Amino acid sequence: MKQNKKITLMLSIAGSDNTSGAGVQADIKTCQAMNAYCLNCVTAVTSQDSKKVYNLVEIPDDLVVSQISTVINEYGIDCIKIGMISNLGQAKKIHALLSIFKKKIPIVIDPIYKSTTNKIFNNLTTYLSIYKTFSKLKPIFTPNLFEFKKLIKTSHIENHKMKKYLELFLEEYRSMVVVTNCNEGDNNSDDYFITEDGKIGIHSLKSINSKNTHGTGCTFSTSLAINLARGFNLSQSILRSKKLMTKFIKKSPNFNLSYGPLGHLL
Repeated sequence: MKQNKKITLMLSIAGSDNTSGAGVQADIKTCQAMNAYCLNCVTAVTSQDSKKVYNLVEIPDDLVVSQISTVINEYGIDCIKIGMISNLGQAKKIHALLSIFKKKIPIVIDPIYKSTTNKIFNNLTTYLSIYKTFSKLKPIFTPNLFEFKKLIKTSHIENHKMKKYLELFLEEYRSMVVVTNCNEGDNNSDDYFITEDGKIGIHSLKSINSKNTHGTGCTFSTSLAINLARGFNLSQSILRSKKLMTKFIKKSPNFNLSYGPLGHLL
């Protein structure tokens, strides 16, 4: 009898989005589309629509720890994705828990500073402290260009000087990074990256004009984690994830919104 191929198990540590466009809901949908299984830990619950985030309730630290502990002790997790973190104390608890996790697996962190609808989740000082704390886990960070500038404390970046900024990030955080959509508004979507040994690369695909992109950052980081867990290197994983994003954007549902959710159908 033919054995079933082992399913990839990912743990998502992220906020909840009641529109199911981003957050834990996007991670679950992405895993399902990629034939993976998504365990999850909810860090905060939001109420939002396409215009703004109206409310946010942080999940208590002991419950965050409990959510993670229960699944990492029972399931053979292959990768971890970390999304929105609501405070520094929460980040420290998560770091302490994951730092004693013996299995060496990919950890991908989407360092969310604010929502596309301009809800800022942490002040800049706290934001930097959170991701400095997580950098000790040697993860792969996936900031967009706006977040990348915050992380390296600069207000302006020229793409032709990206090598210098990537090297600065590697020196500061000792972690790999993929900077997504570096030329927003252009005809191409460029993702720059640097590996642990300092090798720099870029993947470019044609941009798709769509209003339905809510959840692209969450979806990309989840896809990246799954591809890395399946044995693809960083460059291969980025390209595979970008191509998957293209398919998702093309198949996004049309709810006649100015900022609609990304689709997760192949």
